[in-house]
Amino acid sequence: APRPPAAPAAAPPAAPIDPFGGMSSQSAPAAPAAMMDPFGAMPAAAPVPAAPAAAANPFAAMSAPPALAPASAAPAAPADGGEKAPIIVPALSHGGLTIEFECTKPDLWNKQNSTLVARFKNTTDAPIYGLNFQCAVPKYVTMEMKPPTSTTVPVTAGNNKLVTQTINIVNSKQGTKNLQLKLKVGFTSKGTKIDHIATCSGFPTGEY
Repeated sequence: APRPPAAPAAAPPAAPIDPFGGMSSQSAPAAPAAMMDPFGAMPAAAPVPAAPAAAANPFAAMSAPPALAPASAAPAAPADGGEKAPIIVPALSHGGLTIEFECTKPDLWNKQNSTLVARFKNTTDAPIYGLNFQCAVPKYVTMEMKPPTSTTVPVTAGNNKLVTQTINIVNSKQGTKNLQLKLKVGFTSKGTKIDHIATCSGFPTGEY
């Protein structure tokens, strides 16, 4: 029987197309194209010399504060150049107990205000007990009376520490009507109970 014709030999497969086949694989890569500089065609301007830096002012960035109104003048000091020394006014003396007021002006700008410090002196040779000191003032005077530092008054001789009692006074008619006080004191001296009433009006005229 006749033999069938031999199948033609298969053609070798075509080599795949190499998109980079036209380029030598050994050549160095080309330098990348320079990017277009939109300012390349413009001549570079000569640099302007920098102005010398001004001395730094730490307050330059701060806005200037508004001008302050002139402060109120402080109350003028007395013409003699300072605070007046306390004035001592005798109040009463009875049964071995002597009372005097140390008078001052706490506010130089308000002459109506006065501070009276009653000072109790025991001229006997034994302590005085149960001290009770009271004051009364006219209607135009306002008074604040504080408790005494003690109700026992030691013998004053040789004792530098006195019993005191502070009284704050406001004379609404200061300069027109002078300060006047009605005083009442009670105490026990050497076993004897003593009460006494007096009037104190020896304050400097026009000042208290």
